[in-house]
Amino acid sequence: MTPFTSVLIVDDESSFRELMTRWVESLGLQAVTAGDADEAVAALTGRSCDLAIIDVVMPGKNGLWLAEALLRDHPETAVVLATGNAATVAGPAPAIADFLVKPFRRDRFMLALDRGREWRRHAVEEIEWQRHLSDEVRDAIADIQAYIRMARAKGANEAHALCQLGFGRIRDVMEHSERVVRYALSIASELGLDVAQMPLFEEAARFHDIGKLAMPAAVLKKPSPLTPGEAAIMRGHVSAGADILMSTATLQTAAPVVLASHEWYSGSGYPQRLARAQIPMPSRIIAVADAYDAMTQDRCYRSVLDAGEAGSELLRSTPNQFDPDIVTAFLNVLGRH
Repeated sequence: MTPFTSVLIVDDESSFRELMTRWVESLGLQAVTAGDADEAVAALTGRSCDLAIIDVVMPGKNGLWLAEALLRDHPETAVVLATGNAATVAGPAPAIADFLVKPFRRDRFMLALDRGREWRRHAVEEIEWQRHLSDEVRDAIADIQAYIRMARAKGANEAHALCQLGFGRIRDVMEHSERVVRYALSIASELGLDVAQMPLFEEAARFHDIGKLAMPAAVLKKPSPLTPGEAAIMRGHVSAGADILMSTATLQTAAPVVLASHEWYSGSGYPQRLARAQIPMPSRIIAVADAYDAMTQDRCYRSVLDAGEAGSELLRSTPNQFDPDIVTAFLNVLGRH
C-alpha cells in the first residue's frame, strides 16, 4: 500500500481550513495549511504532500492554477477541488481525484480522502512503471550501440548490420520504413532536390523509426491504448533512434534528420517543437511519407484508408502538421501512378 501521511489544505476561509485540519488530524495524518496559492507553493518548497484539498475561488491565483502547478511539479499528489459554487469551474478541470461542493459534511470529506488515496496509488504505480520502462529503453539503446560497434569492429557495414537487427526484431516497422524510403525519394525528386542529397534522404527514411528497436515490448506490442506515461516513452523512439545513429561511424548525418522526423510544421510536434524551416527538409519529407504509409496500411486500432482518403487527410493536416509544398509534390507523384 502506498503511504498516505500528509494533506495540504488551501482555503482563504480560516474556518474551513481549521475544520478540515481537525478532520485530517483525527485520522493521524499531518495537515499543512495555506490561505492562498502562493502560500501553498511556498509550503511545498523542498517537500511534497500526498493529497491537496484546494479551494477554487481565492484571492490572487485561483485553485485551478494551483492544481495544474501541483500536478506538473508533484505528479504523485492527489488533488481535490472544493468550491461553494460548481459554476465557478469554467473550462476543462485538471486530472483531479474528487470535487467537493461547500458546505460538505465530514462523511463526504472522508470519501474525498479515500478517493485521493486511490488516485495517488495509481499515480505512484504509473510513475514507477514509467521509470522502469525508461530504464529498459536506456539499457536497450546501450545494447544496440554495442552491437553496432561489434559489427563495425568485424568489418561489417553499419547500415546492413542495423537493418539485419531491425528485420529480426521489428520486421513490420522495417517494412514500413522501406516503403517510406521509396515515397521520400519520389518526393525529393519531384521537388528537384540535389541528387547528392539522395543518400542522406534514403538513410534517414530507412532508419527514421529505428528507435523502436529500443522500445519495451510491453509498449510497442500493447494491444490496448497506451497510458499517458507509456505514450511519452513511445514518443522517445525518435530520440533513441538519433542516439543509435550518432553512435555509428557512417550514419551520423542521418541522426538530426531522424530526430526531427516527428516535428510538425506548426511547431507543435516533438521532441524539440521545431517549426517550418527549422525542421530539416528531409525530415519534413519523411513526415509526409511516413504518415501516408501509416494511413494506407492495416492497423489493429483502425481500418486502412485508400489512396484518395489518405491524400485528403494529408491536405486536412496541412499546414498544421505538414509542409504544404511537400504535400503538393507528393500528391502530384501519386496522381501519376
